[in-house]
Amino acid sequence: MHRQVWVGLFLITLLMFLWTFWLSYTYTPSERVSSEPKTVDTAARVAASSPPPAPLRQAVFGSYTPFTEGEDSLVVVETAVARYVFGTRGARLVQHQLKDYTTSAGRPVQLWDSTQKSTFIFAEGRNIIPSDSLYFQLVYAPKSPIREGSDSVVFRLSFSPDTFIQVTYLLGGRRYELKWRVWFRGLRARLRNPYLIHSVAYTTPQTEPSAKQMWPHCAVYYLQAEEAESLTPEEDEKVQRSLHGKIHWVAAKGQFFCVIFHGEEPFVAAEIQSLPTSALPAYNLNLMVPFQGEEVREVWYLGPTRYGLLRSYGAQYEAQLSLGWAFIRYINTLFIIPVFAFLERYIANYGLIILILALLVKIILSPITWRTYLIGAKMQVAYELPEVKALEEKYKDQPDKLMIERTLLLRQLGINPLSGCVPALLQMPIFFAMVSFFPNAFELRQKKFLWASDLSSYDDLIRWGFDLPLLGDHLSLFALLMTLSLIAYTYFTQQSQPAAANPALKWLPYLTPIVFFFFLNSSSAALSWYYTVLNGLTIVQVILMKRLVNKEEIVRRLRAYQQKQQRRIIGAERARLRRWFGR
Repeated sequence: MHRQVWVGLFLITLLMFLWTFWLSYTYTPSERVSSEPKTVDTAARVAASSPPPAPLRQAVFGSYTPFTEGEDSLVVVETAVARYVFGTRGARLVQHQLKDYTTSAGRPVQLWDSTQKSTFIFAEGRNIIPSDSLYFQLVYAPKSPIREGSDSVVFRLSFSPDTFIQVTYLLGGRRYELKWRVWFRGLRARLRNPYLIHSVAYTTPQTEPSAKQMWPHCAVYYLQAEEAESLTPEEDEKVQRSLHGKIHWVAAKGQFFCVIFHGEEPFVAAEIQSLPTSALPAYNLNLMVPFQGEEVREVWYLGPTRYGLLRSYGAQYEAQLSLGWAFIRYINTLFIIPVFAFLERYIANYGLIILILALLVKIILSPITWRTYLIGAKMQVAYELPEVKALEEKYKDQPDKLMIERTLLLRQLGINPLSGCVPALLQMPIFFAMVSFFPNAFELRQKKFLWASDLSSYDDLIRWGFDLPLLGDHLSLFALLMTLSLIAYTYFTQQSQPAAANPALKWLPYLTPIVFFFFLNSSSAALSWYYTVLNGLTIVQVILMKRLVNKEEIVRRLRAYQQKQQRRIIGAERARLRRWFGR
């Protein structure tokens, strides 16, 4: 390609990567020191805090005052995929652990602990009653782990055998969902509102080695219409949003795990707050849950953000995954993810899966690559023609005039200098799809390949313990390998391009690999490995194409096209070009 085309491509690439770089580093929170979960014994009992004086409690809680004193008994229930701890105070979820997944420290991933709060609030007369101030009785809990089918945990606060509040958790043996039911038997008519408030205080748990790398993936997502929207947290200020209408679900998402609250009947309103914090994002959610008869019903999802798993629940949970906008997302969901899932069934090595995926992409893009190379070869041949060299000599002191006359001559030969950019631009959606896919691919979490211990994160075999601008505290060998392969590819493609009139411009394309390196050094090792393979395959492809191109045949075709154009009057074309260049 001509040097002007290289300049254009470089600027496009630079803007593209600066934009992506900005998205990845918009948030730079301090590293969070995670506290490990404490094991809760089944028979453990937590003494209730000192209640307020009786007259005050009577004024605040009314007829519910007798239930504001008691002991918090804990019960443990296990399923095939999770371990739950429930407490009788507030009939609440106290702790949740996933059995099949571990943190970077090798401990079970804990998506809920005693610092998280889930409370339902209802109004009876003048009294506003929060459930976490009431002590329920445990009515039923499974005595053995739930391996198949489903079972339940039932709590009850009873005024009489026919008048009570019952909280039920329905647990599936192999599902990450649980169903939450609150039944106001004989009490519904006494409630002031046709809804209750489900109040949640949730702090994103650190499940990955770096809180800094997790932060850009954290947000609150909600599905209100057909498209999921998000509230992005800020480190130094509170962000809040009030929603009205039908809200189907609200999700607090980390990098690879999330907690979703899904109303079986859509929430009628929601208040979402992101709190300022130097650790991982913390949220307050107030969900207005409508009654269905005497019950309110929700479904909670506590599990991984794997696309296929989220999609299997049929509630559009997968909409919270950042897989690119519009057309880019379709490339991921209709091509990359299905191909990746297919290869995963038969190949255990994820580095090899990525290699095969790169090979498939290269095969699909081969016609575009061939078109780009052929245009570059035509340009190189054209610049060696005597009449082009004569123009360069004649107008060497008039660059604008040279540009006009040379462009006119190239068009007579059937060459449009800008046409080389179009095939390159057609490859950009694939690039954006891969940049979106790899950092969000749950399949790559904690998967090892060569020296990388986790393909979903950067490999940090080389560390120096302090932060350097742009580079951080480590050097990614996969990012370095990708950069070297891209420099090699740039060198090979430069050999088939016309020599730049200004020798300094020949180094311009080599700046792009440097931009790539700073972006990929703190990105997914899988992404770096993918582009290393892709660059290697492209170099092989360029070598093969170079052997297939016959320069004498190209010259013959250019001359044949030029002869056809000699009969055309080019005065109008010359005048139009002069107006275009402002001369």
